Amino acid sequence: MNALGAIGLGARPVAAELRFRALGGRTFLARQFTPHPFHITRPFYHAGDPQGMATLYLQSSSGGVYSGDDLSLEIGLDAGAQVHVTTQASTIVHDARGREGARQTVCLDVAEGARLDYLPDPAILMTGANFCNRVTARFGREARVILGDAQLSHDPEGHARPFSRLENEVELISPEGTVLLDRFDLCGSDWPARTGGFACSGMMIVVGCADAGAQMQRAADTVPGVYAGLSVFSDRDIALIRFLAPDGAALSKVMAALWRAAATVLDGQPPAERRK
Repeated sequence: MNALGAIGLGARPVAAELRFRALGGRTFLARQFTPHPFHITRPFYHAGDPQGMATLYLQSSSGGVYSGDDLSLEIGLDAGAQVHVTTQASTIVHDARGREGARQTVCLDVAEGARLDYLPDPAILMTGANFCNRVTARFGREARVILGDAQLSHDPEGHARPFSRLENEVELISPEGTVLLDRFDLCGSDWPARTGGFACSGMMIVVGCADAGAQMQRAADTVPGVYAGLSVFSDRDIALIRFLAPDGAALSKVMAALWRAAATVLDGQPPAERRK
């Protein structure tokens, strides 16, 4: 049974929604629906960002993702809106203790000419965790997206006991249809062999500026212990870089470095730092 099939009938779906619009060159949060465990900060603005770009932090009031959770988040940007969305901290996926898994579904809808940075902190897969994560990004013409996705395996007792299962999917959909689909499904016991012994893995994708790929690769190469590889799809104007990191500290450093590199290419100047 895959992770989706492991979600029991008793799971209670919880759906959150955020909708952003641009008015007078400034992006604002036009609609929000954030039931427990979703929580958000008030949008704010950095002087060093593209004019009018809003920054919003996602938070959780539950302490992580638990067995039976069925969470979904929809983030929509109207034409011309510019938003940076990140999380206050990593999402902890707790031990399912042999019970049903947890599911998280994220839908990003980026209209024509809009810009979205969606950069959640890595999911921490605790021993015994059973997690299905799906991210779908639909984007209009001349839209630009920076999307990060990462995971790390962690045994709180330090005995290298694996998580149970991870099913992960990222799909990009343009006006012409699906242009990228990245999917994997593995048992935690296979993680060391699949990653070559690295504790952390992830990727970052840039839509609308394939030229950012070279700068991202150079940025990844500056982080000690990180192994990274770049794929550029010039016909779709997409750059994707995958990376492996030895620990959470290196993972955080490489994700920050990749985002800075990508945003600098897109905006022509380094972005303002997002403090956690």
